[in-house]
Amino acid sequence: MSEYHQKEVLNAGALGTYRVHSLFTRISSEGDLEPEGEEPFKYAVALHAHEFTHYLHNLTTIAGIDSLTACFWLVVPFVKNADERGYFTAPEGIEEDENLKLAFKAMNCARGSVELAPNSLDGKWPVITEWEFGKPVEDFVSLTHSVHGDIGKIPVCSLRVIAKPKAGAPIEMSLRPGLDFISEGVAYEIEREQCRLVGINGRDLDSQTPSYPYLAYRPLVEHFVGRETTAEERIRIGSAALMTFTPSASLFLLCSAMRQDFERGDGEQTVFERATNYLAQQFQSYRAMPDLSPMVQIREVMGGSADLRKGAEIYGRLLDKGLDLRVRQPMMELSLIKQAIAPSDFNQVASELLEHLVCQEKVELPHHISWIGAPGSIAEISDEELQGLSVLQTSIHYLQQHFTKDGRLGNTADLPDAACPFEGACPIQANSLDPEMCSKKPWQVSAAGGKGVCWYEAGRLSLRLDRQAIKAHSSTS
Repeated sequence: MSEYHQKEVLNAGALGTYRVHSLFTRISSEGDLEPEGEEPFKYAVALHAHEFTHYLHNLTTIAGIDSLTACFWLVVPFVKNADERGYFTAPEGIEEDENLKLAFKAMNCARGSVELAPNSLDGKWPVITEWEFGKPVEDFVSLTHSVHGDIGKIPVCSLRVIAKPKAGAPIEMSLRPGLDFISEGVAYEIEREQCRLVGINGRDLDSQTPSYPYLAYRPLVEHFVGRETTAEERIRIGSAALMTFTPSASLFLLCSAMRQDFERGDGEQTVFERATNYLAQQFQSYRAMPDLSPMVQIREVMGGSADLRKGAEIYGRLLDKGLDLRVRQPMMELSLIKQAIAPSDFNQVASELLEHLVCQEKVELPHHISWIGAPGSIAEISDEELQGLSVLQTSIHYLQQHFTKDGRLGNTADLPDAACPFEGACPIQANSLDPEMCSKKPWQVSAAGGKGVCWYEAGRLSLRLDRQAIKAHSSTS
């Protein structure tokens, strides 16, 4: 995988992050919708809308769910080589494991990739003043398995991109657009629109935003559409592309459809509407086929752990609700830009779509964690049930730390620092002998002998699935 593909965090700078598949959204104190004794900052809603868009893409689009399912496939090779502490050590030759290769290949197709030319970028991205895009090159990724045979071929499109900075040498890269790039592009369009609606100048926002990936999506779309586009058009193109098994190829197909309408010159979008309607119908067909349900595979993998099985059932409820929502509202993202959303109203707007978890940082500890949703949703289930989901979430987060940029599982002993998603909000941390470890290596935290349960430790230990269940799954997958 590429360096960008490796990241399990989709983020809007340093102010907000969404961790794919583990469903954690974390917002800095600057984005607090309910700050103590103060008014929220003007861009707080825009920040929440950005991260919530990632969440929707993860749970309600085929690209998001394909990547999610591939992540769960990696549980099996991980557990087979984890010790009783849940620590992983890669055996010799694991890179030839069929399940592992298939999972990373499928994940790469869904999430996309970007490969930078050697030494073309030193440190953070500079200000880019011009983008050059080559012609998309189509290829096919074959998914095969010794048990299941030829699973299928996925068409993918890559293109050469040259980013020209204000100063310094051009930056060359090969881009295969997927969940990561497209979702960032759409989320930034929504963030920018919410800022505009409350009087924040878009150029001011752009000047504070990294050029890649946030500011690369619009010029790419407009290059292939052949004209300037509206925020709504860019959101519709990206969201429709993610509703498919082939997000990179679909992105260029949709741009081409919009270009055909423009070149016809009658002001109508008949070709584009026909394309998006077709993709929406295909999505409905996907949803109607139970054999394609990600929960079938997730239940198989998690059936070996009583702890994770509980959380997986709740996770499945979210997936089912998200897919049904996408069937009813294929362009649900547009509801986030219809009008300026007041800070006091954002959670209600989001709850009308899909309940979600937010870790809201506060100026003074502790931070606040809450599930936000409509009456009768998962947000209202018991704390005990939610703890089961939290254990699953941390186990996914822990698993993803082991993903390497070249498509392998790295050793636990070699993992770089990464904070626990609950850091600063967990009551166990305050009583820990080494609370700083929670922000560096939470997989080394142990609450043994203390009061309460560390969710991260529980997530790590829960990956010691029943060995017989793993053996049975390995023989059929």
